[in-house]
Amino acid sequence: MGSTTALAIALLLFCSNKVFAQSTQQNILFAQDKKDSKIEKNDPEEQEKPLDFSDTGRPGQHTAGDSRGNCSNLDGQVKAVVPTSHTGKTISSHPSFWVYFPYSSQRISYVEFVVQNEEREDIWRSQLRIDQDIGYKSFSLPKTAKPLETGQWYRWYVKVYCQSRTASAQYVQSWVKRIPLTSKLYLELQEKSEPSHKTYGSHGIWYDAVDRLLQEYQRRPSSLTLEQDWQNLIKAKGVELQALPNVEGSYEAVK
Repeated sequence: MGSTTALAIALLLFCSNKVFAQSTQQNILFAQDKKDSKIEKNDPEEQEKPLDFSDTGRPGQHTAGDSRGNCSNLDGQVKAVVPTSHTGKTISSHPSFWVYFPYSSQRISYVEFVVQNEEREDIWRSQLRIDQDIGYKSFSLPKTAKPLETGQWYRWYVKVYCQSRTASAQYVQSWVKRIPLTSKLYLELQEKSEPSHKTYGSHGIWYDAVDRLLQEYQRRPSSLTLEQDWQNLIKAKGVELQALPNVEGSYEAVK
């Protein structure tokens, strides 16, 4: 009788341990499934917000216009790489601005690059020759110039003079506002969890996003990832630059 009881108790304990083990395994699998599900939902690709540059306008004031002027010897017009509002933000004290030139440099006499404050006082004015043909070119406010003040708007323009200095000019103009570097943006840039042009873009900082992206093209001219990032930028909300030719990984197109 005693041995029978002991056997029964042993079988009961065995069955209980087996059920407990199965239950524990199921709980572990369930917990892992929840963890995987949480990771999947927190995947940056899933959580990444669409780019939006639709709120960069200057309230109560007209924005600068698109390309204007005539040069009878030129086919097409220069195009500023800016949102539809012709305004954008930067955190840089001496930012860069990008312009697309659709024609040969041999047909241009010279180019004038100007940055002014809201009172139309010059911050910087220079004249230069374009040493490249068709493609994108940056115009930078040099470190020797007065820095842009945080919270202030500035007008910039690039004016193209034709074969003669007396000929009519063609030009593009837009606005830029310098904003302060927030602690959130600073930490994200330091973490380097994604390329800086994507970080700037996610914060709606147009000029720095474009400048970092096109600079990166110079280092990696055949990158398919950069080409996709470029497409995402020019098709973002508030931006209508689809008519601009693709950079297409060509180093010669980006100077």
